[in-house]
Amino acid sequence: MRAFAARGDQVAIHYREAAATAAALRDGLPGGGHVTVRADMADAAAVRAMVDDAAGRLGGLDVLVNNAGIYVAHPVLESSYEQWQDAWRATLGVNLAGAANATWCAARHMVARGGGRIVNVGSRGAFRGEPAHPAYGASKAGLHAFGQSLAVALAPHGITVASVAPGYVETDMTAAELATPAGDVIRAQSPFNRVATADEVAAAVVYLASPEASWASGAVLDLNGASYLRLAGAVFAVDAPRDRAVADVGPVPQVEPLPAVEERGRLVVDDRDRHLGAVAGVQDPLVVPAELGREVPDVSGRSHRVGMDHQPARVVVVFPSARLERDGVERDERPVPYLRHGDHLPEYV
Repeated sequence: MRAFAARGDQVAIHYREAAATAAALRDGLPGGGHVTVRADMADAAAVRAMVDDAAGRLGGLDVLVNNAGIYVAHPVLESSYEQWQDAWRATLGVNLAGAANATWCAARHMVARGGGRIVNVGSRGAFRGEPAHPAYGASKAGLHAFGQSLAVALAPHGITVASVAPGYVETDMTAAELATPAGDVIRAQSPFNRVATADEVAAAVVYLASPEASWASGAVLDLNGASYLRLAGAVFAVDAPRDRAVADVGPVPQVEPLPAVEERGRLVVDDRDRHLGAVAGVQDPLVVPAELGREVPDVSGRSHRVGMDHQPARVVVVFPSARLERDGVERDERPVPYLRHGDHLPEYV
């Protein structure tokens, strides 16, 4: 709020119960024209009324920051079934559904103004997990995914959507815990041996809401002081000849030879997500003529293509009784980037 107001923006401060605190924050902001608006984020009707109220009193909406959230402990083996349900209902209602509803409402005001910015405040818990607060971790993971979906949906209207994923932040809510011995453990999670300040998170939010950040739409920006790295699961070894770190790949699976079949059709599927390492030799694909809209005879086979430079594998598969559809299928013998068929896909790796 302060970061936006310092730039000359008019700000609407949302609150649920703490009217006096919200009013004090409003009155302490630089500039003028700031307002407070009330809503229970788990109440869809209240959210719509709140967003419309803010837009009316501010003269429109240019930026929405989805920052409301609750953090309810509910360890799976220590909670009753009723407590478990209550925690999930409340957490998803505020953290995810509330943000989704606010976005739905705000987007309509932004479209009318020719564009806007939406920034979701997620969490590193979406990636590393929250063992005692699983609904919180799930809600933030959902919020990140929601933001990426809306980034695509709203781009044609000039609206960008991005997210930040903070770790621990020094606020009034965390001050008591950070002052205990547990605070030392929390600070030690980061190699900087501290937690974030609210100003650091605010600076990232303001950036993502700026015109300069329009190309970051769809991004999730980690703000955790290297306390959690999303690529930390990779294993590395030293490649002595070139003196650099390379991914340590396991044993390379053997390529099964193609069975003897009548060569009557070729369908190609790219396996872009699987890293198989280097395979000695390359098998040619099964080659047979195939016409658009006609069934391929019952043939089967498989072949792996893997370059010595560890490029992603290409897997060539002939599916039994597959029908070539027009969507993405080439009529000649070049690779088919997309195949629709009604038969069960055989395992090919």
